[in-house]
Amino acid sequence: MTRVVALAALFALAAPATAEPLRSYNGRLFIDARIAGVATEALLDSGAEATVVDSRLAAKAHLPEGTPQTMRGSGGRASARLVEGVTVTALGVELHPEAVVVMDLSEVASRLIKHPTQAIVGRELFDAARLRVDIAGGRIDVVPRATQPSGIRLPLTGHAGIESIPVLANGRRVAAEFDLGNGSDVLISRALAKRLKLRVIGRKQGGGIGGPVMRDLVRIVSLDVAGRRFRNVTAAVDDQPNANDLNIGTSILRQFLITTDFNKRAVWLRPLRRQ
Repeated sequence: MTRVVALAALFALAAPATAEPLRSYNGRLFIDARIAGVATEALLDSGAEATVVDSRLAAKAHLPEGTPQTMRGSGGRASARLVEGVTVTALGVELHPEAVVVMDLSEVASRLIKHPTQAIVGRELFDAARLRVDIAGGRIDVVPRATQPSGIRLPLTGHAGIESIPVLANGRRVAAEFDLGNGSDVLISRALAKRLKLRVIGRKQGGGIGGPVMRDLVRIVSLDVAGRRFRNVTAAVDDQPNANDLNIGTSILRQFLITTDFNKRAVWLRPLRRQ
């Protein structure tokens, strides 16, 4: 979803595995979290490089002023603050990120997420724990690393702060960003759309932090992910210069039981039975 400055250093303490609710609104995933001890509902976003806190929640949690920063998102630039020393707790995991990003999330919440959003918990949680994510079942767990996950193991490859998995697009092996924060269309880079000779079939508004953008729409005839084939997949063209081949979100990933282990550089996807 959003591309923010990398803030990698963190420490985590994981509690015993227990299933917690995973709520879905308009394709976006939300979990219970605490920001500096203040309870909130947070967007779960494996594509966000840092935790983001809405300015109103930051005031409620009495976070310090922090350092002014200009953040770059898929829709442009936005003003923010970097605040150090904030404890973030989610799924029984206590995170101590180097800093969190504080900014006004009201515009992106109303335009893109279409649900009140006070916080975004990003890849720091995925770096800290092995997670089992059942989007269709509405549950998420922290699972022991010794447990053998079910499904097909896919290696992770980093690109511009987001982890990617190998997939096939029209029979060609490409990299697809694993983005649980993407609740809308598959994204495809302009370069890959040209290589696959895909025809523009329409346009649609998209974009994340920084404002809306209009994107061309194309159709991928076949998209193979972990042994499951998706046909005639509509994809929005991402014109960002650092765009990876593809970006897949919940529209595709909800068809799998997901286990993530960013520390071990892998995800496991077990296809669910078709309804």
